Amino acid sequence: MLHASPAPQSMPEPAPALGTLSVAPPKSTLQRLEVPQTPASASTPRPSARERLRRYLTRPVARSVRYLDHGVIGVGVALGLPELYRVELQLGLLDHVTLGATAHWLPGQVRPNWSPKAAVAFYRGRLLEVGAFYQQVLYPPTRDDGDPQTIEFQRRAQYLMASVSLSQAWLTGGFDIGWARGREAQALLTAEDLENGTAFVVRDRLGGGLHLRFGTRRVGVTMQGWYPYLAAELVLDVRFGAFEMRRRGGWREL
Repeated sequence: MLHASPAPQSMPEPAPALGTLSVAPPKSTLQRLEVPQTPASASTPRPSARERLRRYLTRPVARSVRYLDHGVIGVGVALGLPELYRVELQLGLLDHVTLGATAHWLPGQVRPNWSPKAAVAFYRGRLLEVGAFYQQVLYPPTRDDGDPQTIEFQRRAQYLMASVSLSQAWLTGGFDIGWARGREAQALLTAEDLENGTAFVVRDRLGGGLHLRFGTRRVGVTMQGWYPYLAAELVLDVRFGAFEMRRRGGWREL
């Protein structure tokens, strides 16, 4: 009598070893809120000094009266009093330093007189500028009245003043305040003064002024005046890009 052999039973899978299964511990609230730190190697590289300088020299600034942009050459012609007219040439460096020279033509003169000109900007923004400037103003010599007791001399004033300007669209205006030094005629001449030819005395005074410019980055008209050594003039300035880093733009562009 034949008997069927029983079906082979499947062997149960071995249970995993105790050391192979690990359960992550629950995270605390602080751990869940913690922001993962990015490795230093994966962070954005810092810009170089040249890149930072270029970014600074291409930032938007106001259309300045006293200070030229980096790499810009400015040519100006001024008409007014006491000078017949004057011509100035300036160069802007690093947006904060402006150096130049001025040729002064006085009434009755054929050859001009020369004087230096400089300005330093402490802050330049889109709307506000703060800085200082140095400039000379030349006056015609005193008149010869035929009196031997009167000595002619060339009058000259020097201004070293702080300047604050506000700019909006086409207009930039502000005020100047600081030091003024000028030659003033002596009220009473002594025998020693006549012998030495000294007819003036140099005095230091508090000076002030106003300025207003209408124009663009490239061309503009400025009205300005100073006190106590009176001077008032109208200046036409044209500015050319030599080695500037800003986009040159057009003559009408603000």
